[in-house]
Amino acid sequence: MYHYLITRRFCKVAGVAALCAALPARGATAQQGDPWNFHSPDITRQQLEQVLARYQAAAQSPVYSAGLLAATRAVADSIRARLRDGDMRAGDRLRLTVADQRALSDTFTVTAGPTLVLPVVGTLPLGGVLRSELQARITRSVDSVYRDAVVQVVQLTRVAVMGGVARPGFYALAPDALIPDAITAAGGLVAEGRLTDIYVERGLGVLWQPDSLQIAMRQGLTLAALGLEPGDRIVVPLPGALTRNPTAFLQVLPYLMSIPLTVVTLAQVLKL
Repeated sequence: MYHYLITRRFCKVAGVAALCAALPARGATAQQGDPWNFHSPDITRQQLEQVLARYQAAAQSPVYSAGLLAATRAVADSIRARLRDGDMRAGDRLRLTVADQRALSDTFTVTAGPTLVLPVVGTLPLGGVLRSELQARITRSVDSVYRDAVVQVVQLTRVAVMGGVARPGFYALAPDALIPDAITAAGGLVAEGRLTDIYVERGLGVLWQPDSLQIAMRQGLTLAALGLEPGDRIVVPLPGALTRNPTAFLQVLPYLMSIPLTVVTLAQVLKL
């Protein structure tokens, strides 16, 4: 009976982790439907404060182990930092479209501060501004110079395209871009590039495995729908450069432990 319970417990954890690895994101709507999620790039300040309150309460719970409590406190600290510092970083690229204002209809780079310098409008401090607040923040500044201006702001996602492409490197792409668009931006595939084995990395783990990514690509999922963030890496394997690793789950586990699902849901699935 003891061995059965241990096996059952392991299978539950492995199943949850495998599901997370295979389906890391379903777009902003699904992400925001999770009351514990704080990774959604378009989450509002009010929603983020509500998530923080949940983690703060969980961090005081006597039910969780010391390890889970420490992880919960760490998540709460990261949420506080996001509320304080915002989402903008030096090097981020913003594509602006302002009706009847050609000088403002361009792609601009966020500079140290973080700040955004716009022609005529001047310098906009972006410290503490969340991504969900960016459109309103820039629109107010433009409106102070050009009354009733129609402004559209798109934050580009800077991702790396590596491996079997003509020009490996970092590329700033629109959130509605597709994986093939990223490959095209990198000059297209080289002769040895394997599109069917393409995968996406984040940190030390694999965010999208080849099989699940192929399905997502056939469904036409965008970079935003795939949950890609600045710094993620799209990898096109070359022959002999990649060996399928049977321990991939163990490599992904550290990443999974950083997402909100594992802090609370793993504590639940471990219950007998």
